[in-house]
Amino acid sequence: MFNNAKINNRLFYLNMTLSVVILLFWIAFCVVHYLFIVNKIIIKGDLQHVTPVQLSYIAHNKLHGTFFTLDIEGLKSEFQELPWIRYVILQRSFPHTIIVNIQEYHAVARIGDEDLLADDGQIFDGADDDVSLPILHVDAGGAIDAYNKYLQVQQVMAKHDDKVTQVWIDNPRITKFATSKNLTVTICDQDIKNKLNLLDVYIDKLYAINNNLSSINMCYKDAVAINSK
Repeated sequence: MFNNAKINNRLFYLNMTLSVVILLFWIAFCVVHYLFIVNKIIIKGDLQHVTPVQLSYIAHNKLHGTFFTLDIEGLKSEFQELPWIRYVILQRSFPHTIIVNIQEYHAVARIGDEDLLADDGQIFDGADDDVSLPILHVDAGGAIDAYNKYLQVQQVMAKHDDKVTQVWIDNPRITKFATSKNLTVTICDQDIKNKLNLLDVYIDKLYAINNNLSSINMCYKDAVAINSK
């Protein structure tokens, strides 16, 4: 009988312990899932192209979980699906807030009619109505080379109050560009530096000869061909 009482006492204490553990677990579950619901999202960043509607949709439809159970990486991936977002950093701010730091791409050129080139060399498919962006008529693989040549050409044309609007590279030895003054220039040389130096020296003289200059072809060895509008 003494042994039975001892066993009963042990069972009693075991049941009490289990009850306390279950109660504590339930309290912890309720605290985590009901007292720490994320009810505030703070968006930070200089946003020019990502719209509040896009961000609001993700915040209200893709945020699953509480402050402690939220899938940060999953939510980050949802934000990065937006075309103009370069990167996202998400932070928890106790007890109910998620802070979203966003950096957009900075577009420097268009690649044909499809993509955009960012200043870090990345290609993305965001839409942009900025008419000041030069258009590079190349495939994606040649975009960086085309943009570097654009920078070389633009540096020269800016001295003469003109601006490069389009660049074509048919092959590594042929570079053609158009300007805001409706001038088209063709250079046949893989390294365009020397021809650009000549263009810099003579372009004003060519305009003096023909004020309606429309094209300059610098593909001849000892001559330059020009056409007028």
